[in-house]
Amino acid sequence: MLQRTTLICIPYAGGNSYAFRDLQPFLGRIMDMVTLELPGRGKRLAEPLLSDMHAMAADLYRQLLPHTRSPYILYGHSMGAVLGNLLVHRLQQEWKPLPLHFFVTGCAAPVFNDQRRKLHLLSDEQLITELRQMGGMPDALLADQDLMEFFLPVIREDMKALECYQYQSLGKYRTGITTITGTTEEVTTSQAAGWALETEKEVRALRYPGNHFFILHQFQNIAMLLRDVALTPQHS
Repeated sequence: MLQRTTLICIPYAGGNSYAFRDLQPFLGRIMDMVTLELPGRGKRLAEPLLSDMHAMAADLYRQLLPHTRSPYILYGHSMGAVLGNLLVHRLQQEWKPLPLHFFVTGCAAPVFNDQRRKLHLLSDEQLITELRQMGGMPDALLADQDLMEFFLPVIREDMKALECYQYQSLGKYRTGITTITGTTEEVTTSQAAGWALETEKEVRALRYPGNHFFILHQFQNIAMLLRDVALTPQHS
């Protein structure tokens, strides 16, 4: 009998445990899905926000550990991909079971993190314009002043953590990577290829139509890739 695989998702800046809910219906019966949640949002709304990537990664690591006892795949979008990279490095350093595969969407390799624009320094109006161009939030939400008064501080603090993160090489882990970027987002081919610095295994680089949040229209295709990994016999 095939052992079920758990998909562990790590949200993007401003995201919460519901960020990948539209992916779940495409996973079928062979996979369970868990989305990790940072403080200051969703079910952890009352907790103070974190503004440092290492503190975020430490928080997520505690959530992740119980799920590493059975086969799992790690998936992070944007900020979630950079956090996921820190998690896989720590898992290897501490001799914990590694994910079957690491899926990265909408994210340049961490080595290029210093090339990020400092969006967290923009005014509220400018930041909302940027968010509209990224495509991750409905226009109706972006136009709702009360809702944006709640969401913007969360997004801004997450962006600050990501944009101020200083990359340091942590060696290479033994987990393959699939990186997918949108054809019209800012991540270049060479920035995507840079993920090879993080792993001893193969890096598969794909491009799907769309902007930074192309994933919202590609969950069915992403699920096919995830299912392929879950169904492939694993060899040490």
